[in-house]
Amino acid sequence: MNGLPEKFAELAEKVEGVLEDFLPAREAMAAEVVEAMRYSLTGGGKRIRPVLTMLSAELAGRSAADVLKAAAAIEMIHTCSLILDDLPCMDNATVRRGKPALHIHVGEATAVLAAYALLARAFELLAGEIADHELSPVAASAVVRDAACCVGVSGMTGGQWRDLNPIEKKFETLEYIHSHKTGSLFILSSTLGARLAGAESSIVDCLASFAKNLGLAFQIVDDVLGSEMPARQLGKDGADGPGKVTFVSTIGVESSRAVAGDLVRTAKLSLKPFGARAAELCSLADYVINRSR
Repeated sequence: MNGLPEKFAELAEKVEGVLEDFLPAREAMAAEVVEAMRYSLTGGGKRIRPVLTMLSAELAGRSAADVLKAAAAIEMIHTCSLILDDLPCMDNATVRRGKPALHIHVGEATAVLAAYALLARAFELLAGEIADHELSPVAASAVVRDAACCVGVSGMTGGQWRDLNPIEKKFETLEYIHSHKTGSLFILSSTLGARLAGAESSIVDCLASFAKNLGLAFQIVDDVLGSEMPARQLGKDGADGPGKVTFVSTIGVESSRAVAGDLVRTAKLSLKPFGARAAELCSLADYVINRSR
């Protein structure tokens, strides 16, 4: 799975194996929308976010298999965001995961509808997980609240808007953009499995802190890779041209690498209370900082 270490590759394969099953049934009058959802959802990717969900469940004492619906929901939310980000009115990308972006493949209208159908299906799967785990009303509301906030203005939507409308090239702006656009989904991914496992709030808080720093490090590494590798090798293109505000354009490659390293070290410190139980999450953090694509 794109260079993931063995354990993470196994978990990513588990997610890959159920994504098809968790897509909605093909409605006769809307089959093209479901096919568009499938095209983007099953088109590859590292699946780091759903792996985080499964590892957080394991940290809280449940098995990865117990939260497969939640992991699939995370990947559906992520894929929804990619479809929308690629649109001509946003990042204007033509390639995603090495093949034509969805709006190129099926047209803009169908792509938008597929994105929102994926988002709706994700919430449907989360509702199923809440029922399967027999969560209390308070715990169930926390899951729904976290997911909604992740997608909304206080999360991915707010981050994407500011990315399209940057104030100026400075680190604080970038930190806001990517702690919302990227970090919000990392936080949801990292805390969701623990919430479904019935973890105490102290565990959820540690995972949220871990994921906040890891998500920002992930984006910084993305910017560095984007500055050093051709788009074809990365499997995507878009608006990362000379006018795009990135960490590399703001503070340079070496400083970006240094900041990413500091963020990963800080992320790992958040997991110190768990000792050896957090070894795999720490290893995933190492993968994020050292990845080559």
